Amino acid sequence: MRKLRRSLHQLLRDDEVTSWLEQLVGISIVSSLVIAILATEPLIRSQYMPLMRQLDQALAALFALEYLTRLWVAPLEPGQMRGLAGALRYARSPIALLDLLAFAPTLIGLISPELYLLRLMRLLHIGRLGRSSHFRRSLRHFHEALSRKRSQLQISAVYSAVLLLISSSVMYVTESTAQPEAFGSIPRCLWWSVITVTTVGYGDVSPITPIGKVVAALTALSGIVVIAIPIGIIAAGFSESFDSDPPD
Repeated sequence: MRKLRRSLHQLLRDDEVTSWLEQLVGISIVSSLVIAILATEPLIRSQYMPLMRQLDQALAALFALEYLTRLWVAPLEPGQMRGLAGALRYARSPIALLDLLAFAPTLIGLISPELYLLRLMRLLHIGRLGRSSHFRRSLRHFHEALSRKRSQLQISAVYSAVLLLISSSVMYVTESTAQPEAFGSIPRCLWWSVITVTTVGYGDVSPITPIGKVVAALTALSGIVVIAIPIGIIAAGFSESFDSDPPD
C-alpha cells in the first residue's frame, strides 16, 4: 500500500500539461462543461437528459477519484504535515477547493435537479492549470509585462478616456436635436462612443446628420489607435520579459 501511495504521489506531482494524466483530466473537464451547457437547451434536454446525466455522473466519479487520491497522497508532499493534518491542510488549499468544485455540483444536482446549472462552476476548475510550470511561467511574464509598461498603459488609458469624452460631447452637439432619444445627453452619447471606439458596432444607435456621420468616421478611425496602442505596449512588455528570462 505504501508503494502504491508513493507511485501515485509521483504521478500526480508531474506538472507537465502534456502528460497523459493532465490530457485525460482536461478532456474530462471540457466534456463536463459541454454537457452542462447543452443541458440548458430544452430540445436537447428533453431527448438526451438521461444519457447526459449518466455521462455527467461518470465524469464526476472520475473527478472525485482524483480528488480523493490527491487528498490521500498530500501528506507525502515535501514540507507538508503528516497524517490527517496534512490531508486537511491540503483540503483547505485553493487548488483543492477547485478540484472539489469539479464534482460537488453533480452531488448537489442529485439532491436537487433544479440546480443543474451549478455544473457551470466547473469553469473554475480550469484554474488547475496553475499546477503547470509552463502556465506559471507565462503568468509571471504577463505580470511582468504589465508592471514594466504600467506608465505607458496609464497614458493610453487617459488618451482613450479623452477620446471618448470628446467624441461624446461633439456627437451630443451635432445629433441631440435630430435624435434626442439616442443622443439627447452626453451619457447616452458616451454609450455610442464606447461601442464605436471598440469597433463592436451594435447598430442600435447611429448618426443621421452629415456632421454626425463625419464625427462617427473620425471616432471609428481613432478607435483603431485606441485598440492598437495598448496591444503594442503589452506585446513589447512580453518581449522584454521573455528576453530577460533565460530558457530552461
